[in-house]
Amino acid sequence: MLAMEEGRKRIVYLAAAMFLCRRLASLGERPSPAREVAFRDSIDLAVDLLRRVDARFPTPNKPR
Repeated sequence: MLAMEEGRKRIVYLAAAMFLCRRLASLGERPSPAREVAFRDSIDLAVDLLRRVDARFPTPNKPR
């Protein structure tokens, strides 16, 4: 993951938690490899979402 300021990291964590909750609800309670993958995927999805938002709404004083 690229270096990020703390506020942006919190946004990624929040979005990852939302993606993860949806996924874990469908997997049930038992430990499984699918649960571990869900954790990793949720972070990747959140970072991708943040990149898409940045691409669509760039900050004028921040280089791309």
